[in-house]
Amino acid sequence: MSMTIKVETTGQFRSGTAAKSGKPYFMCEAFAHLPGVPYPQKFSYYAAAQTEVLPVGLYECDVMASIKDDRINFDVDPRQGRRISNATVAQPLKAAAQ
Repeated sequence: MSMTIKVETTGQFRSGTAAKSGKPYFMCEAFAHLPGVPYPQKFSYYAAAQTEVLPVGLYECDVMASIKDDRINFDVDPRQGRRISNATVAQPLKAAAQ
């Protein structure tokens, strides 16, 4: 059974240089659409280069489950996600004119 979630990227990121390795890094902003949660939840993902920062959009991402330190662990890598066309993005309902 494969699990997927929708991830909405903002294209925003902050960059820095790792203290130990001296290599550049990018922390990117995104929102996860979690099952049973009414609003998308903000999170960040790591990118080693600016070219790995995803463009603004909606992506379908695989959820990888594993056991780490005797605990269940779930990981999502938005950089491996599949872009969802804008036609499938739900549009907000317009308020009825009174």
